[in-house]
Amino acid sequence: MMKKTALHIISSARGSASFSKGLSSAIVDRLISKQEIDTVIERDLTREAPPFLKGNLVGAFYKDPRTADEEERRLLQYADSVVSDVSNADVLILGTPMYNLGMSALLKAWIDQLVRFGITYGYDEKGVRKGHLNGKKVYLAIASGGRMADWAPDNEFISSHVRAVFNAYIGDTEVHTLRVEGTAMPGFEADYQTIVANL
Repeated sequence: MMKKTALHIISSARGSASFSKGLSSAIVDRLISKQEIDTVIERDLTREAPPFLKGNLVGAFYKDPRTADEEERRLLQYADSVVSDVSNADVLILGTPMYNLGMSALLKAWIDQLVRFGITYGYDEKGVRKGHLNGKKVYLAIASGGRMADWAPDNEFISSHVRAVFNAYIGDTEVHTLRVEGTAMPGFEADYQTIVANL
């Protein structure tokens, strides 16, 4: 059987108390038990935070990477490591808490480091944008204090954002979203095994 590598991204600062980390870790364990992955690379964004896009870094992201000068190559080191991690992974498990209906700033910053003109996407001879890292499978683990059922359907911004960005700028991507909801409610206890049972 071909070995498959998973990249596990943690973006909550709550450590062992994090529900998104609890869910994403349960997804990892479930995929290992099903022999869908056998190697896991873990990146905790709270320990090595992605830089935010600003100044010269933005310019470096949108120019032909072959023309980058020494300073731009230095600025792109973190982004290069993100692209390498994703390129070498068959499966991505992305964990995030929901803050104000959006993903964590750390996960958003990590995604911004991943999207690279000439690296993860380009344009064909007809000017059509094409992703270069096709065939990735993403499991998105979202933790929220409330429940999505209490919000209007068009207030879902995390899963739709990840799906749109990956398919537009990374390549054809299969995104599966799992949620642990109501974590702020009195007496809440997470049942991760039930959530991941159908994976």
